[in-house]
Order: sequence, then C-alpha cells, then structure tokens
Amino acid sequence: MNNNSEINYAQISCFMTSDAGFTADNILSLNRSYDDRMLSESISSQTGARLWIHAYSGKGNVSVDADTNIPAQVTTIGGDFFYFHNIPLLSGNYFTDDPLNSDHVIINESLAWQLFGSNDIIGKDIFINDVPYNIAGVSKDIHGENQAANPHIYMQYDVYQKMDNSVFISCYEVLLPNPISDFALNIVKEYVRLNQMEHEIIQNTERFNLINTFKVLSNLKERNIKTSKVLYPEWENTARITEYKLARLLSIRIIISVMMFTVLIVMIIVYRTNISDFFEKTVKVIKTKAKNTKIAKAIEERRRKEYEKKEYH
Repeated sequence: MNNNSEINYAQISCFMTSDAGFTADNILSLNRSYDDRMLSESISSQTGARLWIHAYSGKGNVSVDADTNIPAQVTTIGGDFFYFHNIPLLSGNYFTDDPLNSDHVIINESLAWQLFGSNDIIGKDIFINDVPYNIAGVSKDIHGENQAANPHIYMQYDVYQKMDNSVFISCYEVLLPNPISDFALNIVKEYVRLNQMEHEIIQNTERFNLINTFKVLSNLKERNIKTSKVLYPEWENTARITEYKLARLLSIRIIISVMMFTVLIVMIIVYRTNISDFFEKTVKVIKTKAKNTKIAKAIEERRRKEYEKKEYH
C-alpha cells in the first residue's frame, strides 16, 4: 500500500468496553469521515490503491461439536484484520471479511488435534449449534505464561453476532496517512467520540523506538494505574509487556553508563597527580634515551663537522 509512496502512515488502535457502545454504525461513520478528510487535505493515491484500511474485533465463546462439546474462545473479526495481525498458520489460508466467506473459520492447533487428531484438515467442517463452518486455516497455539493453549476460533464478527447478540467491538484499528506528526492520531481522536473512561486510543507507529521507551520509563508508575475500564486483547498485552521490558533494559543501560562515567571521573581525580608525574617521567626518559641513541650521536657528529667546516672557511 505504501510501496514507492511519499506518504507516511500511522497505525492507531482504539480499545473499548461494552459500555462504550461502539457499533458497526460508528465504523460506517468513520469510513465516511476518513474519505472526506483525505479529500479536504488533498491526500490521494497515484495508483488508485486504498488510502487507508481498518479492522475491528471482539471476544466470545462457543461450544464446538455437539458430541464432544468442546468449549472454545472466539475472536470475532471484521475489516482487514489479518493485515494487522499476521497470525502464524500451520496450514491453510486467511479468509476475507466477505459474505461469500461467512462460513469460513480459522481454528488453532489445540482445537484441531482435539477434533481431528491432525493439522491437515483444511476443507473439513466444525459444527457450532449444529451449523457447519468450513476450516480455512489452522493457526499456531498462543500460549500464556506457564499455561496450556485453549481451543480458539477466528470467525467473522457479523456471523458470530447472529449467535450471540451480546458481543461487542472491543478493538478498532486503522492505518491512516500521516503526513505530519500525530495527524492520523488526532483524526481518530476527533472522530471517535466516546466516554473517556470507556475507551483508550494508542498510536502503535514507532512505539518501540528510543524516544517512546524513555517516555515509558518516565511514566512506569502511571502505567500501572489504570484510569479506564478497558481490558486489552492479547496482542496489546504483548506490546505493553515488550514496552516494559525495553524500559527496564534502558534503565539498566543508563545505570551502567552512569556508574562507568562516575568511576572514570573518580579515577581521573584520584590519579591525576600520579598520571601527570608519570607522563613527565616518561617524557624525560624518552628524551634521555633519544639523546643516547646512535642516531642522535650521528646527528650530533654531523652537526659538529658542519660547524668545523664553517669555522675553517
């Protein structure tokens, strides 16, 4: 999308609670707002490619296969979810958010083995509420820390909503042109009009650079105090853990650098007299040795002869 383009992009994530009331109508409104804004800012694509993409997702639970009744977690997805989240696949392919793919799902390795005893199951069906869903791909398990992987399914948001109307959009993501700093972020903040306690907007672009790591390090206490009711999805929790680890490593590097600099200053202060004496003695020794070398004596002899010739003439 951004290949051979002079337009910079920024990825923005918005995390919401069920009380935020963020729905498909909000997404349609955002779509129109983005298009109008790009037009007003004279931002266009030279190749006719899309100027921006977005995705949204939620969480749910189902029981798979009436015979075995296996409980599985569901990530309900919409838009270009798999552009934002490159879920590792063991086999098969991603599916697009399209009515033609409404019966397509991706299941994880754990569920595949419980149902079929294999990962080579592309094209087979799983049954949820006696309705068949075609397996488009098998993803690698996502393990929590010291935890076994749970059965997991990726399916279209609209399809799951028909089974459970209590599902809500908990994550909205968009990739927008960002010609100047925070341009995209400010657009999303302007158009996503939700209660401050019910949502949180984060810019992911350059999230792990040195400047942002310094900011994280300076706000570690504040980051541990949540002011919103938002529950982060696993990918945001992973990103925040990475930020924390980078901040800790940066603090260790700073401490080590300060210690090394302090030791160097102390050594210079304590040993500056000795260092000065050492250099003076060294210079004297070098001069003395230089005078006593054969070359020095030869030079002195040549100068003496030249002087005698001048005196003779």
